[in-house]
Amino acid sequence: MKISIPSPTWALLCMSWHLASLASATSTVYIKDSDTTFALNLPKDSEHVNFYMAVPDLYQYVAIGFGGSMDNMFTFIVYPNSNRDGVTLSPRLSTGRTEPVFYPQAEITLHDGTRLFNQTLFVNATCTKGCRTWPGGEIQVPNPAQAMSFALGPSYGAGSDDKEALLRRHQGYGSFGLDMVQASSTSFLELPPAGTSSGANLPKADVIKQDGTDKGATAHGVIFAIVALLCAPFDVLVAGALKKWPTLHMISSTIYLALVIGALVPGIQISRTYVMTQNFRTGHQILGLFTIVLMFVMAFWGIFLVIVKKGAKKRGEAPPEKSALLGKIHKYVGWLIWILFLINNGLGLKLADASRTFILGYAVMVGAVIVIMMPIYFIIWRCTRAKKDKEEAQELDNIYNHNYQNHHYENYSNQNQPPSYR
Repeated sequence: MKISIPSPTWALLCMSWHLASLASATSTVYIKDSDTTFALNLPKDSEHVNFYMAVPDLYQYVAIGFGGSMDNMFTFIVYPNSNRDGVTLSPRLSTGRTEPVFYPQAEITLHDGTRLFNQTLFVNATCTKGCRTWPGGEIQVPNPAQAMSFALGPSYGAGSDDKEALLRRHQGYGSFGLDMVQASSTSFLELPPAGTSSGANLPKADVIKQDGTDKGATAHGVIFAIVALLCAPFDVLVAGALKKWPTLHMISSTIYLALVIGALVPGIQISRTYVMTQNFRTGHQILGLFTIVLMFVMAFWGIFLVIVKKGAKKRGEAPPEKSALLGKIHKYVGWLIWILFLINNGLGLKLADASRTFILGYAVMVGAVIVIMMPIYFIIWRCTRAKKDKEEAQELDNIYNHNYQNHHYENYSNQNQPPSYR
């Protein structure tokens, strides 16, 4: 879909004057689907790289990179500043399918004409150092078809003045070839305005490939939602209401644990993709790992309790007194784990920059589960408490009757004994 956005003539004149003053040429590409123009100039006998970008202000960012894949790719990333009245240009490196990292060795000077105007980001700049070669790559001169890539960020996002601003996963990407012979020749190619019909005469990039859905992130979020909203409350319910059927609790907790492991694997993979999460220092990651470790501890705790009780039963003995305390700890920590999962899912949505509607939807589901389950838990607690009181009363009655019968028997025996003549 082409979006017609007129470009100001003065910006193009400034760019053309800057390039023409170097008596050099530009190699230019027009990306129709995003209405983006990119032009490159490589002065001879110099490490400088002159470039021009015109992109619509419709995305969190637009990236133009040198290379056909994200391995060792050097990239120019442009996005609005925090006031949305100017442009932030961030040179970055990527080492694979991960978020590109700011590359401070690239020294860039922005020239007149770099600004946000009429919903279009214009960049007219010169890289004076660090853009021709970088760790793991270089601009291939002369090369009539230098492999290039581009990416479009999500369709919403706040601007930033920070060159290390965090980037969300791109929603579309593509590739094209750029003529480095033309870029480094002595002739001059006049650049047509972006967003005009003259762009049709420029080389075209490949059609944008839609890539807005991260399947790993989706799986991670959906599985943990199932864990927190279904598995955890059901397991707590089984553990509290059906104590005489420990096998059912073992089955439900095994499924519960398996789903947690299934959600953890893509979560770790996602963490390696973004700069913020690569060191596992976010609140969502710390709380999540703590909760999962606690869950494993309670799993082994429960197995230990089962072994202790079965061993006592085989010996014909009552379970150790401390087993009751250990059972209570197991029960209440299970509740705590559920609560932590509910909280951490919310932190995960915040970390993923989910929309407010999505976060509110999750909060409503959490509230609905609590409203439904709390009365059930209260009824179970009342029934369990009443049963326990009845059993204690029965036990006291049995003790009383036993003592009464013994006392009555002793009195009867004493009355019927023959007199002593000592």
